[in-house]
Amino acid sequence: MSSEIATKLSEQTRNLVARFEGRMSLFRGRGDLLELTRSLDRESADDFAREYFGEGDHLAIGIDGSRAYDERLQMMLFYANAAGYTCPFRVDDTISFDLGRAARGASLSASAAIPLWAEDFSDVLPETPEIDIELEYSMQRIPNAFMTLAELYLATKAMGASRIVFLDRPLSGTFSTLSRDGRLLMKRGSTNLGRLPGVESHNTLMDLSLALNLGSPETALPERRRFNAHRILRELMAADGGLADGEIAARLRLDQRSVSSALRTLRRYDANLDGSLLEEGGDVVRLGDGVSGYWPRAVRVARSYAERVFEKNEPPLSVGDDQWLTILDVNMVSLVLLEWLCELARTKKVLLIGMAKDTTATDIHRAVLPFSIQKETVRPRSSPPALKNDRAFLSVLSAMNHELGIPWRTRGYDAAFSTMLATSDGEFVPARKVVSREQRFVRGYFQSRSLGTSGRIRSQVFLFDRIFEPGFDSGGVDAVKVKEQSGRTEVRPYYEGGLSDPVSNLILRILALTDNPEVYEAFGHNQLLYLADKAVKSEIRLMHSSLRGVADLRLGSMAKREQVYGITTPYREQRAGVEASRREGARVD
Repeated sequence: MSSEIATKLSEQTRNLVARFEGRMSLFRGRGDLLELTRSLDRESADDFAREYFGEGDHLAIGIDGSRAYDERLQMMLFYANAAGYTCPFRVDDTISFDLGRAARGASLSASAAIPLWAEDFSDVLPETPEIDIELEYSMQRIPNAFMTLAELYLATKAMGASRIVFLDRPLSGTFSTLSRDGRLLMKRGSTNLGRLPGVESHNTLMDLSLALNLGSPETALPERRRFNAHRILRELMAADGGLADGEIAARLRLDQRSVSSALRTLRRYDANLDGSLLEEGGDVVRLGDGVSGYWPRAVRVARSYAERVFEKNEPPLSVGDDQWLTILDVNMVSLVLLEWLCELARTKKVLLIGMAKDTTATDIHRAVLPFSIQKETVRPRSSPPALKNDRAFLSVLSAMNHELGIPWRTRGYDAAFSTMLATSDGEFVPARKVVSREQRFVRGYFQSRSLGTSGRIRSQVFLFDRIFEPGFDSGGVDAVKVKEQSGRTEVRPYYEGGLSDPVSNLILRILALTDNPEVYEAFGHNQLLYLADKAVKSEIRLMHSSLRGVADLRLGSMAKREQVYGITTPYREQRAGVEASRREGARVD
């Protein structure tokens, strides 16, 4: 029987290998598709480094986090931490990094331990899972949320002191995930973040809702129909004494019908916030008292919570009197921190670089390559190979076309492309319901290292992203007609067409200088993130062992004192212990 299965497996494997080899052969000699990539321009990168950073000595930091959880009796113990490794770099005629002096940042460490009874899951998780596999997934959300919070909190602390900040997570992907949870929180219509000690709440739910919908006042809003209500709010915040409908229309260059529709949306929004958003008198629309100060208050709430967890070691989820914060609350805090982090990076001219190793994105296949073909920046001789995964597509393209020199990157493209889909007739539609807000993040893939004189052995292809820089990227903004359910709309995302992208070119130069070819995990990746990863994983193992012992001591004595061992210990754990004792007894006999 086993030989028959092995024979079948061998045959199926041989067929799969043959199919993959056939796919790879479609990439050979496809120099036309290499127009999707850009090689490093070292001289331009060094010139731009002097402009961006200024000549002299600076500091770079890599921040990574880790998490774990454990079950002791009926209590779940969640752990999360993050750490930063720094190294100096110098900008003069060129840019150079002294990775030999990489060191753990003394004040750049954050950790949290979260004990939680299984009975309290329903108070913390958005939905109470009923199936074991759903429960396991839901439990992972808790340490994941605090790991994200720890990484973003450390990044905000590093702003200014460090001129380059590497995060071992994509900025755009993190933003979209946190925004989703922020929207779920607003649908629930309540939050306990305003109950935190020391938070002087004006209207925390309103402040966080505006932070979700408007973001930082420094970021531009798209001129699309579904953002008209947001743009009106921005205008009202800038106005003194309110605006009439006609003034709103003139300022935003909208027709009266669009203004009326947007104001109806705002009034529904105001009703959900108990009328605290708008004050209307006659033909003039005004904001409620203090609404314009939503952003500093939202940042204050987020900072206060992060400091509570990581600096003061206070209970991360309990706010007293059997009141709990949910994971949606925690992720809303992280969203505000991420938005604030991007604001700080722009104002302090800090290069914020997000990276992803194991992405399953399909942006290139679904939207970027079709758009490149439409704009004729890529002119394929024949149909591109239908390999959907971006990393696989670019890895095979590089391996099969060695004239592509290392290091290289793809043309920079707006993260909004990840929410678009090109149809067979050349139209663009939302990949899901709507196209996300453009001009927030710029994405790209890169390959920075090769081995051997022939350069045939190449490092992995990784994703990086960065914030959209209006001062450098505005020339790359292009128009895309998108067919949404409500009709056609014009999206204006960034795309590096014929113009050079100085920021992404500098990032490629930095990434090529900060890997470690002697260590597999850092080959073609980033040495600072590698060191931070090793540190946090080591710490999480020590924390896991130490806190488990503390929990066992406390819970074990309680179980013995109250005689509730049979209730507090899971049946499987009891049975496993008895079976182990029997086996041990049998060996002794």
